[in-house]
Amino acid sequence: MTRFQLLVNLAGRIIQAGQLCVISTLHEKQLGSAEANVLMFLFTNGDGVKQEEIVAGVAVSKPAISRTVMSLEKKGYVTREHSTKDKRAYLVHLTAKAQREEDFIQKQYADLVDVAAAGIPEEKVEEFIEIFKQVADNLDNYRKSMYEEEQQSH
Repeated sequence: MTRFQLLVNLAGRIIQAGQLCVISTLHEKQLGSAEANVLMFLFTNGDGVKQEEIVAGVAVSKPAISRTVMSLEKKGYVTREHSTKDKRAYLVHLTAKAQREEDFIQKQYADLVDVAAAGIPEEKVEEFIEIFKQVADNLDNYRKSMYEEEQQSH
């Protein structure tokens, strides 16, 4: 197995295990991991966020975020309204239900991080985060350069 394959394998295991834990702990609130991720983004970045900002912040496709926001709307966690500045854009707002559940949802994520980091010194956890951030940035930049090269060749 190459170093890159090992990196991808380990990252995949971390993501999959984390999603399964989130799904399990938030089952009683009828929330999936994608929905919880969107709510966490809104809790962190404020109310009345453009749907496109959620796409960028959660790093998920536009159609997936659209489906997730619609599901959250049906479940009573968010509302959407057209932006007064850009009629094509939707602003997503947290409802009172979401605000009531914020502490519970945030605690599930905090507990998950505590479990994942058990036995690892805090400075190593911070180093791990910085390294993975750099890896993500490197891959994002590489992907963008590939896209730009492809556009120039057409």
